[in-house]
Amino acid sequence: MLKDILLFSRKYKIEFVVVSFILILFFQFFYRDSMFIIYKRINFKILMLLLSFIVFLVAIVSYPKIYKFKMLLSAFVLSAFIINFIIIDINMPSSLKIMGLINPHTKSIKLPENFAFKFLLTLLNLNLMLVIISNSYVTYSTGNTISWTAFFTNIILYQFIIMWLPLKPSSEFVIFFNKYNFSINLFLLFLIILFSFFNIEEEHNYGSIIVGLALIVFYCNMQVNYIGKLKLMMPLMCVLLIWGMFAHWLTCLHHKAHYDPLLKIYNRQYMNSIIDGLIDVKLGNKFSILMCDIDHFKKINDTYGHTAGDIVLHNIAQIIREASLPEGIACRYGGEEVIIFLREKIDDEAYNKAEKIRKMVKKASIKYKNKTIKVTMSIGVASTKSGLSDIHKTIKRADENVYKAKKAGRDRVVM
Repeated sequence: MLKDILLFSRKYKIEFVVVSFILILFFQFFYRDSMFIIYKRINFKILMLLLSFIVFLVAIVSYPKIYKFKMLLSAFVLSAFIINFIIIDINMPSSLKIMGLINPHTKSIKLPENFAFKFLLTLLNLNLMLVIISNSYVTYSTGNTISWTAFFTNIILYQFIIMWLPLKPSSEFVIFFNKYNFSINLFLLFLIILFSFFNIEEEHNYGSIIVGLALIVFYCNMQVNYIGKLKLMMPLMCVLLIWGMFAHWLTCLHHKAHYDPLLKIYNRQYMNSIIDGLIDVKLGNKFSILMCDIDHFKKINDTYGHTAGDIVLHNIAQIIREASLPEGIACRYGGEEVIIFLREKIDDEAYNKAEKIRKMVKKASIKYKNKTIKVTMSIGVASTKSGLSDIHKTIKRADENVYKAKKAGRDRVVM
């Protein structure tokens, strides 16, 4: 159970959520007005514009390298939020008669104190929810178009709404929002956290970064009456996103270097790094090697075509990866072969894990166009108690056992 929690935490990148909680607790319980002195020495607007520019720069430079739309979109909506914040300014009159655009003869209402900032933070939370549910992979031009559209739409729409709100017909909306502001933001935060669990990307989840940011936004929304806290938290929102984008960028580059693009499991290069002891995967002294080979794979390609073969390979690799967790590390060995490094399981335990994988593969139904493709798998298992010093011999024995399984009739495990 503990291993499953640790595995999920690492995959979810829980550190971004934890850091956000720590920042919130610090500013809630240890904040002092004297901390605000930093803004007497540094121009707040210039600082925020600088941070906004850095967020923009990191996102724009990163996007052509890793093509992660969520990262680009989140940077654009945060930058739009900062620009809106600077435009309305902290000392803006609540009557909001901006640039004389409101007819002086038109009846207006007086907005609640700091309403403009509460509404702006709620809009940012809404944007973050849209980021979390958006597709991570869109075409390069589409991603740029959507991000720029979101950026300008946020600025123009928000400024228009803020100019329109003082008019009397909007009074019902203002009353409604002011009454249910907490509930609305709590609901948005809940949705962001919920959707982040369903959008965990392999080994480099971006959802936790958005959740961390949403937590700070939610806290800021509840603290708009304490302007010192709010203005101190805003730069931290930028720093958190910049840190998250850099971490995500590096993880994605590592993913590209070590993951097979078709099977979405570790590649042969990563396997070689494990064998040579260059990567600390904590195999220990006791471990097993499972060599998995799809039966009659050539026949699948000949019958249904290579596209169908690729789909079969991808689906079977995902079944193997999921079934081998948490102890197993699945890598593409070559062709239709997948090798699994099974930590802490030898002999009967390793055999039982291999049987579980074989049965899951046999049970799977892979859809291609209007056809259903069924496959079986032969698995060779070999165990060792001598650690990495015996790994080459263990792999060779597992490979030999695959051939024994095929000669014995396929769709079986040989140990």
